[in-house]
Formats: sequence, C-alpha cells, structure tokens
Amino acid sequence: MIKKGLKVTGLIQVCWDVGDPETKRREVRGLLKAMEEFKLREGLVLTEDFEGEEKVDGRRIVYMPLWKWLLGG
Repeated sequence: MIKKGLKVTGLIQVCWDVGDPETKRREVRGLLKAMEEFKLREGLVLTEDFEGEEKVDGRRIVYMPLWKWLLGG
C-alpha cells in the first residue's frame, strides 16, 4: 500500500511467478478486492521477470519485474 498522508494512493502485490494460473488468479483477486475497497483504478504486481498489463473488470493491472521497479520503473 502506498499512502499520501492518510489517503491510499496505490496498491502493490508481490508474486514471484505469475506463470501458474491459480497463483495469478489468487494474487489478482486479492489486489482487485483492495482496489475496490480503496476506490483505485490501477494496481501493481511485482514479479520475478514478467512484464505486461491487463484490464480486469475495468481496472488496470500492471505487472513489473522487481528489479525494474527498484530502478524507478
């Protein structure tokens, strides 16, 4: 969770390998639930080496390798 003051401005989920469909489904489901709770349209999933994005239920899920995020995205 990323906060600015008391307001949640971003959500980050960490999943080493999104190659397994069940793991990906579980991680995305949790992220979508949190996005709904905090009224956010975008969430980030940090991965080992997968990069991409997808739309789920009108929300944007961005997948980014951890090393890239650490270097500033």
